[in-house]
This record gives sequence, C-alpha cells and structure tokens, in this order.
Amino acid sequence: MRWNDLYIAGTGAFLPKQVSVEEAIGTGQYDEESAQHSGHLALTVAAPEDSIPEMAVRAGRQALERSGYLPEDVAAVTYSVVFHNGIDIWNSASYIQKGIARAGALSAEVRSGSNGGLIAAELAAAYLYAHPEAKVAVSTAGDLWTDPYFDRWRTDRILYGDGAAAVALSRQGGFARVLSMATNTDPDLEAMHRGHEPFGPFQHDADHPIDLNRRHQQFLEGFDKDEVWRRVENGLRKAVNQALEEAGCSMDDMDHIVAPHFGAGLTVRQCLAPIGVHDLKRTAWEFSRRTGHIGPGDQFAGLNHLAEAGALTPGKRVLLLGVGGGFSWTGAVLDIVAEPGWSGAPA
Repeated sequence: MRWNDLYIAGTGAFLPKQVSVEEAIGTGQYDEESAQHSGHLALTVAAPEDSIPEMAVRAGRQALERSGYLPEDVAAVTYSVVFHNGIDIWNSASYIQKGIARAGALSAEVRSGSNGGLIAAELAAAYLYAHPEAKVAVSTAGDLWTDPYFDRWRTDRILYGDGAAAVALSRQGGFARVLSMATNTDPDLEAMHRGHEPFGPFQHDADHPIDLNRRHQQFLEGFDKDEVWRRVENGLRKAVNQALEEAGCSMDDMDHIVAPHFGAGLTVRQCLAPIGVHDLKRTAWEFSRRTGHIGPGDQFAGLNHLAEAGALTPGKRVLLLGVGGGFSWTGAVLDIVAEPGWSGAPA
C-alpha cells in the first residue's frame, strides 16, 4: 500500500550487554567454523533480571518520548514477540500498553515470526488511518532467548540476541515519511519451523533446547530444497518490488537497507541477492553483527541505530526488509524528511 501521510516520529531501543563470539568459542558454546560463516562479533544477552515485556516497554517509551507525543496521545500499541513472554495465560500487550500509554488505547500482541515487527507496524498504520482523530501509535518488538529452552548459539544457523526496539507512527509528521509498505505470504512453508512436532499442551519438561535445525531437516523430507529457495527468494522479491513500485522508487534510490540480522552468509543469500544486492555495505551490518537476530525487532533496532548514528539526513531513502517464518515478507520504503532530534545520541 502507498501511504500518503504516514510518518515515523520516533525510534527507541533497549539492548543489553554484549557477549563476544570469541568468549563463546572459548567457553565451548560456539565454534570457529560457524563463526567464520556468520561473521558475527557479539550477541546481546539479557541479564537475569531482564524480561522481554519490560525491555519492550523501555524501547516503546523511548520512541514515544522522542516523537514528542505524550502517553495520553497514544491511540494504539502493537507488540511483537516470537519466543515465550515469561508467563502463560497472560495478556502481555496490556502490560506493554500500561507501560507506554493510557487506558482506552487499543493494544494487541502480534505473532508473525521474525517479520512480526513490520507487520505490527503495518497494522498500527491501518488503525491510524481508520481513526483520523488518532495522534500516534507505538509498535514495539523484540525477544529474549531463554536458557535452557533455547540455545542462542546452536539452535539454528542464525545467532540470536536479546533486546527490543520500537517506532512511534503518526499521520501528523515525523522525521521519516513512510512512502509504502507491502507484505507477501506463503503459508505452504509454515512447517519449516514446525517439522514433525506434534500439537498439544505446552510442556515445560519437553526436550530442550529447541532444535530448529532438526525441524528444518524434517520439513525438507517432504519438500524439495531448491523449491524452498525459489519460493523464499520470490516471496521477498515480490514484496520489495511492490513496495518500490508504489513508492515510485528503484533499488538504486535506496541509501540504506535495514535487513534481518541473519548473519553475513544468510543475509546476502536470502535477503539481498533476490533483490539484486550482493554485499552488506548498504545495510546496517556493522551494527547487526554485534547484536544477533532480535526476533521481530531487527528492523526497528537497525533504524534506531541509523538515526542515533547520524546516518539519516533529509533526502535519503531507506528500505526496511522483513522476513518471517510462516512465511511472510515485508518491504517498507522510507523518505527521510528531517534529521532525527536524537541523532548523535550515545550508543
């Protein structure tokens, strides 16, 4: 969809301390061969007292404060997460709302895999358009990959970092105009992250850590690998091409590409090569290789980093890329219309 008057008015992030890849190799958590393929230097790892809902609140508060709006101005809060929120049978979105906004705002948790952040933002944007009197919506996203249920170093080919990030959306103005957002889906690929796992009640004492590599291999027992790659590449290409067309732009116009934090090899093959980009220089790679994959929060965190680093100046164009299991792909094109007021903020 082409947006005529939608803006990002603020960004925010909460990222815990980094644990270096070198340290993980030294303790036997990771290995040299995998490190060379991923290219990561560190992962962000939450402290024992941190929780993903509280990290999401802190990121959302920062985005709202930077936007210039007040908690009572917030019309909607969307919150995206992949892993466990910490408590069963509990409405986490209401907790996020309580920490960011006031009573009366719509709040919703969005479960769309690693593309959840951008899908949550797209839903929040639609809410703003459906309610012309609304001033601002906050979308926050992130994850915390908890031991012993998830091994951030070995569960998957991707390395997983903890943290949260957020954007504040408004129809009244901001530093970045959202020109377009386009989402494409292919549910035939949902079993890639399910494998042969049976449906049933959540079992805290089930086999852990979760083995996503095994699930991928089980999925490929009944699905041709080359066909999977064809669908994954075409799915992303379709979403990005639609977003670019609706924005009246081309890939050559994009000054920055904020891609998922999948590591060097997988980011190029799965996210960049399908759209004609073959290196990481146009991405926020130097940032992402020090955080790891923050679930659905990569795009918000990368955009926040570019804003804080002073890389977003008027006239620049930014492409946000989302890829999530299920599968879904989102492309969003931004036109920077003003320098963020928090440009140059401490990292």
